[in-house]
Amino acid sequence: MAPNTATAGKSYAQKAADLFMTAVGMKSATKPEPKEDAFAEEKLNPVASANLLAERCRQYLSNSDVQKIREAFRYADQAHLGQFRNSGAPYITHPIAVAEILASWHMDAETIEAGLMHDVLEDTGITKIEMSEKFGVKVAELVDGVSKLDKLKFSSNEEAQAESFHKMLLAMSRDVRVILIKLADRLHNMRTLGAVKQHKKFRIAKETMDIYAPIASRLGLFSVYRELSDMSFSYMYPIRYRVLEKKVAESRMRKKNALDQIYHETSDRLAARKIRGDVQGKNKSLWRIYSKMKERKIRFSEVLDVHSFRVLVPTRDDCYRALGVIHELYKPVPGRFKDFVAIPKANGYQSLHTTVIGPGGLMVEFQIRTGEMHHICEDGITAHWLYRDRNTSDQLQRNTMDWLNGLLEIQKQSGTSLEFMENIKVDIFPDRVYVFSPRGRIIQLPKGSTAVDFAYQIHTDLGNCTIGCEINGETAPLTRELKNGEMINIIKGDKPTPNPSWLSSVRTGKARAEIRQYMRSLSEEGKIELGSKLLERSSKSHHLPYSKVTNEDWTRVCKANGFTDKNALLDAIGSGQKDSLLLLHQLTAPYTLKGNETATTVQQSQEPVLALKGQICKLAPCCTPAMDDVIIGHYIAGTNTLHVHRKDCSHVQRGMRTDPENWRDLQWNSQYKGGYPVKLDIELTNTHATLERLTSMIAQQHSSVTGFAMSQQNGVDKVELTILVGDTKHLQKIINAIRTIDTVRLVSRHLESTPAMKPVDVEIDE
Repeated sequence: MAPNTATAGKSYAQKAADLFMTAVGMKSATKPEPKEDAFAEEKLNPVASANLLAERCRQYLSNSDVQKIREAFRYADQAHLGQFRNSGAPYITHPIAVAEILASWHMDAETIEAGLMHDVLEDTGITKIEMSEKFGVKVAELVDGVSKLDKLKFSSNEEAQAESFHKMLLAMSRDVRVILIKLADRLHNMRTLGAVKQHKKFRIAKETMDIYAPIASRLGLFSVYRELSDMSFSYMYPIRYRVLEKKVAESRMRKKNALDQIYHETSDRLAARKIRGDVQGKNKSLWRIYSKMKERKIRFSEVLDVHSFRVLVPTRDDCYRALGVIHELYKPVPGRFKDFVAIPKANGYQSLHTTVIGPGGLMVEFQIRTGEMHHICEDGITAHWLYRDRNTSDQLQRNTMDWLNGLLEIQKQSGTSLEFMENIKVDIFPDRVYVFSPRGRIIQLPKGSTAVDFAYQIHTDLGNCTIGCEINGETAPLTRELKNGEMINIIKGDKPTPNPSWLSSVRTGKARAEIRQYMRSLSEEGKIELGSKLLERSSKSHHLPYSKVTNEDWTRVCKANGFTDKNALLDAIGSGQKDSLLLLHQLTAPYTLKGNETATTVQQSQEPVLALKGQICKLAPCCTPAMDDVIIGHYIAGTNTLHVHRKDCSHVQRGMRTDPENWRDLQWNSQYKGGYPVKLDIELTNTHATLERLTSMIAQQHSSVTGFAMSQQNGVDKVELTILVGDTKHLQKIINAIRTIDTVRLVSRHLESTPAMKPVDVEIDE
C-alpha cells in the first residue's frame, strides 16, 4: 500500500507513532493527520519494532542472520523516512508487520530481509543494483519480483494489473518466496484497509478475492485464504456480510446445547475406543457459506455444514478408526463423504470429510486428520521451512514447484499478459476433481474440466490430436464435465486438429494456452479452411440449415460483426477469435423459425405493423418489441421512419413528455410471418461451460442467436443474447428452457433504462 506524505497534525495515530519511534530509538518526525474516514485506525502489532522482531527471529535463526535482518530494517527505515500510511502511522510499521508475518511462518533470513524492504524499489529512488551490492542478488531479486510496474504505461488498468501479476508469477516460478512475501504484504494491507478511501476498498478487496485468496488456497495456506476471503467479503458486500454473520451467530446460540452434546459424546466415545483424539469446534468461513448459497441457489437454512468439528489424531490409521466411531455415533449423510487422505489435493491438503445427522436432526461436518496433516493444511508451502526433514513437506514442495513450472509453460503459449492472466485465473481456484487414466494414474483437474483438459494434462500432443473420448468405457462428448472417480480414455487422431470451440468448455490454463498457440501457428489459408470445417461440423451437430446460407447472409453477418468479407470471418473462427456456433446461428437465423422455411422472402413482402402509410418501420433496439407486446410508434419526420417501441420502454416515457404529437399507438400485423429480434439478459455462474449449452437449448426451441455480448459486473458474469422469436409465447418457452440450465442464475428480457432509472448497488462505491 502506497505511503502517505501528508502534513502534520495531532491525532491518536501520532501518539501511537511516537511510541513506535521510542521503541526503535528514533526521534518522532512530523506526521500527517489521519483522514476522517479512517474509522478503524491502524493499531500497532506487538511485534512492530526491530527489537521484538529480532527476538522472534532469534528463536529459529542464527545470530548472523538476525544481524542481517537488523541491517535490512535500518535500510528500509532510512528509505521510508518521512513517509506515512493513510492511518497516520509511520510507513515503516507496514514492512515490519509484513516481516513479522513471514517470521511467524519461520521463513529464512533472506525472505524476511526482502519483506522489510519489499516497497523500497517501488516507493523510493533506490535501485535494484544498489540493493544487490548491499544485501546480495537473491534478496534484490525477491524485492524486484514483488514490486509493481508503476513506471510503465499501459492502455488500461486491467492491462497494468495483468502485466504486474504476470511479472510476479514469473518471479514466483523461479522462487516461491516471492508470492509468500506478496501474500504477507496483502494480508497486512487488508487488515488495515479501514484507513483507505471508500472508493478504493471495493477494488482492492475484489483484486484480493480474485487473485491472492485463490493463490493462498492453491499453496495450501488455508489460514491465510480464510482471512483474506472473509475480509474481502466484508468490504465487497458489507451488508450481506453483516447479515450472514448475524445468522451464523444466532444459529450457534440456538444449537449450542446440541453442539456441546456432540462434542462430549464424540470425545467420550473416542476415549472409550482408546483413540487419542482432540475434538475441536470449527468456524466455517463466511465467504464459503455465502459462495455455497449463491452457487447452489439455496437459503442459509439449507447449508448443511455451517457447524463443523475437527478431530486431530496421532496416526493415519487412527483417522479411519475415528471415522468409524463417528459413523457409529451418528448416521452419515449419503454422498457427503470425501477421502483426501488416500487422494490428497494438489496443494497437499489431507483430511477425511463426513457430514452426519446429530441430535435433533442437526447436520454437522467432521474433518479428521493427523497433527502433521493439520500443520500442512494450515501452513501449506511454508511447511517446507517449518518441517524441512519431513517427507510430506518435501513432497508438497515438489508438487508446488511442478505447478509453478507449469505457469512458465502456460506463459510461453500465451500471446499477451491479459491472455496469460485469463489462463491463470481459471487454474488457481481450489475446487478439484480427481479422475483416472486407463493405467490407473490419478489426474487432478479443476472442477468443471472436460476430457480435453485431461488430454492436455497428459501431454500437449495428445490434446492436439484428440478426436473423441470414452468415460468409464462408454463414448461421451468431449465437452462433458468430468466427475470424481471416472476413468478417461482419449481417442487419438493421426493429425493435430484442435477445435477452437473447445475454448468455451476447457477449464485448465494449460489447455486454453495450447489451443490458442496452435491456432496462432496456422497459416491464413489453414485458418480459413479450419473455420469452414468448424461451421459445417457445428451445423451437423446442432441441426442448423447451413446449406441454405446465401451470399446475402454472409454479407449481413460480416457487416454486423465488423468483417470485410467471408474469408476474414472464417479466419476469425479458425483462429479462435469468434465462436463458430454463435456465428452459425446468425447466418441461419432467417431459416430457423418453426414452420417458416421462407422467412426471408416473407419478410420482404410484409411489414410487422399495420397502417404504416408509406413510412419505413424499424423495431427499436432498446426494448426489442415482439408480436403480442403492447406497442407504440415514434415518427421521425426527417427520415420518414417509424420506430416501434414497447409501451413500457423508458424512452417512451421520456419521449411522450417532450414530443407527444409524434407518438401514436400501433397494432401488429397478424399476417407477418417473419421473426422478431429480442434481447435477453442472462447471469451465469460458469460462462465458459454454459455458452454451448445456451445456444443448443435455443436451437432446440426453433430459434437462433443473432447477437452476443459478454461482460462482468461486480464479479458476476453477464451475457446479452439477441435471439429470433415468432411471438412473446415463443419467447417465454425459450426463457423457461434456459432457466433449466443449472449454471444460469438469472434470465430476463432486456429493457434499457435511462440514466436516472438505472439501478444502483448501494454496497459498491465505484
